[in-house]
Amino acid sequence: MRSLLTALLSLGWGVPWMVLVILALRTDAGAATAALLGITALFVGLHVVRPLRARPRVAAQLRLRSCRPYLPLLTLATGMKLLAMVSTLALHQQLAARRMLPRMPNDADVASPELLAQPLGPIALFLAMVVLGPLIEEFTFRGRVQHTLEHAFGLVPAIASSAVVFSVLHGRVDAVHHLAFGVFAGWVVWRTGSIWSAVYMHALNNGVAQLLMHLTSDLPVAWDERAAGLWPLAIIGGIAGIAGLIAVGARIHRIAQAERPGFHGGRRKRSAGMAISPVA
Repeated sequence: MRSLLTALLSLGWGVPWMVLVILALRTDAGAATAALLGITALFVGLHVVRPLRARPRVAAQLRLRSCRPYLPLLTLATGMKLLAMVSTLALHQQLAARRMLPRMPNDADVASPELLAQPLGPIALFLAMVVLGPLIEEFTFRGRVQHTLEHAFGLVPAIASSAVVFSVLHGRVDAVHHLAFGVFAGWVVWRTGSIWSAVYMHALNNGVAQLLMHLTSDLPVAWDERAAGLWPLAIIGGIAGIAGLIAVGARIHRIAQAERPGFHGGRRKRSAGMAISPVA
């Protein structure tokens, strides 16, 4: 119960940071950019630099190891996730039109059109969505929450629980791509021993998604109409995306076995024998 309570309280750990980001985006673009740069520096200083220099146990718990050997595979995995996202959204739209599923809620605008119209507006949005968003969310879900649940309930419940909560808090628990990303990100953080694996995928995903939204925002045909004739391709794309994630995961697993042959993972006791892998 203590671990479960700790995990629940950990969800609130990222809230003040997200509030700061939202408040920064409510100002003009110049002030927002300066504020977001300051928030980024403060976050990295407190939760990356300080643990690595003076708090090795915290650094190990957050898994502040390099993910450099996995970057090409993580990039490919993000591409597979984006393919699954577009495919499942198209399928969901068709099922919702037939009243078999509820309609997806419209995403709230993170930044106002007035802010984006200013020269520094896109930079402020980039800092919020591609830098701070992934940092705050991954350090919360795959860092603090998942780590606590792993040692209390085991690996599978920890990954599943953090993925479900991740989907719920994004407002789309019925969106397969959110849940798939949450599960894969949780697993890859555990398997590679690096929180940066999830941060990198999350940042890349957000960056590409923002770019796609920008490129398609002026199209004359609405998403409902564009998705109408795409369901056969969406099924194929969704299967290919999920299969691609599984194939990339298998490759990451083989590399991790070679890189960390003594690592077995799984549930650990909460006594003095609860070993924590080194950060190096």
